[in-house]
Amino acid sequence: PFAMNTNNGEKGLSSDTISDLVDVIENNIVGQASNYSSDYGPGIGPLSILLKGELDDAPLAGEMEEEEEEDDEEEEDDDDGDQPAPCADTLQDLLRTVRKLVSPSSSTRFALMRDSPWLALTMDAQSSDMEEQEKVPMEYSGEQLVLDLIGGEEDRCKSVPYLMSIDNADDSVEIICRSLDGIVFGRLAIFDAPSEGGDDEEEDDDEEDAEETNPNLESYTKSFSLGDRFFLADAVRDVLMCHRPMVSDAGADRNNAKEVADQIWAISHLFLGAESSDDSSSKGIEFGIIETLISLIVQCTPQGSGTPSSSPLNELVYLSRVLLELTKLKPSLIPQAIVLAVSGMFEDFMPSLTPTARDNLGHWLSFHLTNTDYQWPKSYWEHWAPYAAIDKRNSRGDFVSVALWSMATLSPDGPESVARECLPAGSTLVQSVFLKHKQNNADISSSETDLINRIWDTSEDPDSIRQHIISDELSESYGSMVRSIDDNVDNSMSQPKVWWRTRLVTRALFSPLSRETSRMIALAEKAWKKKASADGDNDMVGEHLAEDDRDETEDILADLSDAIARFKPVLLAAVARDADAYDSEATGKVDDDKLLLAGEVSILSEIGCLVSAWDSTASFSLIECLMKNQIVSSLAVATWALGDNANELSHVSPQWWKVVSLAVNNAVTDALSKLELSGTDLGGGIGMIIDGAGASDGDDSKEADVTRLDEALKAAVPILKYSLERLCHFLSTTNSPRKIPISAVDLVEGVKRLSRAVLFHLNSLALSPSPTLTLSNLQRGLMSMDADGEKLASVCRAVE
Repeated sequence: PFAMNTNNGEKGLSSDTISDLVDVIENNIVGQASNYSSDYGPGIGPLSILLKGELDDAPLAGEMEEEEEEDDEEEEDDDDGDQPAPCADTLQDLLRTVRKLVSPSSSTRFALMRDSPWLALTMDAQSSDMEEQEKVPMEYSGEQLVLDLIGGEEDRCKSVPYLMSIDNADDSVEIICRSLDGIVFGRLAIFDAPSEGGDDEEEDDDEEDAEETNPNLESYTKSFSLGDRFFLADAVRDVLMCHRPMVSDAGADRNNAKEVADQIWAISHLFLGAESSDDSSSKGIEFGIIETLISLIVQCTPQGSGTPSSSPLNELVYLSRVLLELTKLKPSLIPQAIVLAVSGMFEDFMPSLTPTARDNLGHWLSFHLTNTDYQWPKSYWEHWAPYAAIDKRNSRGDFVSVALWSMATLSPDGPESVARECLPAGSTLVQSVFLKHKQNNADISSSETDLINRIWDTSEDPDSIRQHIISDELSESYGSMVRSIDDNVDNSMSQPKVWWRTRLVTRALFSPLSRETSRMIALAEKAWKKKASADGDNDMVGEHLAEDDRDETEDILADLSDAIARFKPVLLAAVARDADAYDSEATGKVDDDKLLLAGEVSILSEIGCLVSAWDSTASFSLIECLMKNQIVSSLAVATWALGDNANELSHVSPQWWKVVSLAVNNAVTDALSKLELSGTDLGGGIGMIIDGAGASDGDDSKEADVTRLDEALKAAVPILKYSLERLCHFLSTTNSPRKIPISAVDLVEGVKRLSRAVLFHLNSLALSPSPTLTLSNLQRGLMSMDADGEKLASVCRAVE
């Protein structure tokens, strides 16, 4: 404000002075001429919100020709020349805003930029008339004060040269650039940017209709300049940070989501009215608030990633609660803005969003609708339904599925409540999202039924069941599944028939999970048909509808966790028996490690078929339980997550990197636990001196910390390398001349997230407990194991 306010040109700094400063910043720090690389750069930034281009989405029927015409137009636009780099984060947005403000023709309605109280200071004018003193503006008439930061010839200031090591003194301090996580955020403009002058030759008909029916949106897009929008978004972020809920030292709660919402809405009083409009100064501001909150939501730390949020502004639940309270505070304004924002995101941004951003948007929408009695326009569900029904994966269909799956996990009734309360009567979304996962329990064999009875009904002794599983009697009753192995088939040890005992035990052990999934799907189908019948669609009424026979006291995950620990010998015996059978039938030498790895993967594959698609929490919990009980290894989990030996991208889950992150965390934790419990020498020849409190020699303590880091790297790096090699193999087989395959994006963006997760696990488990190690030790350790960025890039090139 001091620099910008001039009071008719007599005060403040000249625009040329500020412009010169901005030039220096732009050329050396943030701008395109500098080496600044935004973490949110589309497609390349590790935290990017947008992709470099659009996904190769499956178009709806009748849209193919229109899409091809758009592709041709995009290619012509690309040939016109290089496009300027996008304004991807708030730091770049700040530079652009300052650049606009110093131009003579630009201004902002943000009141704080005109908050210059010194301009109103007055003093009595010098006059001989003592009766009436005239008030005049106060001016400083003394000598100018020099703020000396560099020191100059007189060396008046030592602090900045000392910190910047200008004189290369021996006692100088080096300035280290820390992470900008939680300081700089990504930028996503959902609504139209204000026009920069001049009438557009053509305007989109849909946008005209939207603005005609919503004058507030028209007011926001026309009266809020880019500078106004920057200051609004910056103020919203400041409020979210400063007023975040917390617990004081005395244990009292401070602030809550409702108070944060009140403070955010109070920002509307900080904007002055537009001179060319009679509208309220804050008319349409709700669209700017929603735009800011949703842009923060899509860049939140992904759920299930195993890594903490770097800032409260990256916490999805916190932002969702604030937006919910804003809806309650302004029910006539906020809901309309939310609907238009989500609609715009769905139509214009969804094919360009990264998988993490798309999933975050779906999780937020499910939270919001669950807490607002599922109030959402019926026409939107009807418009979205065809995208979820397409057989080929597409970004819009994935968004709808994630939102509905998340709703199912937030309700104790699962998908039944979604079908009964959320979706319109007869909506095909129930079929395409939930009912397609319906399992056919009629194919259960008598051997499997008998095993389920032994495990869950009669609670037979595990040793007795183990003997039954490895017996020849079971082979005769079930039928020999490994009579001939086709040695011409690559990786024949991964064929399902090789591990028939293992899969049989897995299905029996996890049968409560399968039963619960079938029960919830049946109830969802019942609610769907009942609602359709009440709405007049009698063709959808089934003759036999499922009844809810659930035991309210049953805790399936707790029961399964206990069962996994109890029947661990049965599972391991089944794997060993199948491996022996394969080894005896196969020709040539068999790699025992690979064979057992294939057996562990078969367990995970069977569980993946039993867990409901919408319950990722159950999947992660069971996988973690299997690893902790040492039934499956961390490498087996990574192998399964990356499609085992499949050669098609469709076999890789979009959430693969979360599963691999869980595997890395388990591998590092297990390795460090064994190191602490062993008390024996490990490679370096030092004893068990992990506890720094008992070590009197600082060198020995540091050596123990180095050993600890080395063990963590030995556990994590092989999984990271395997994952990268596997992904590069998949990517080398993709070929899309125009757009990006959606499965390839899952892999590329997953690598970014996995890299950050691995670094976090190593830092939190191996570095943080050590007072002697720093990130440079971790970097040197990765380089020694050929796992630094340059070496990993060479792995990719070798695969290509």
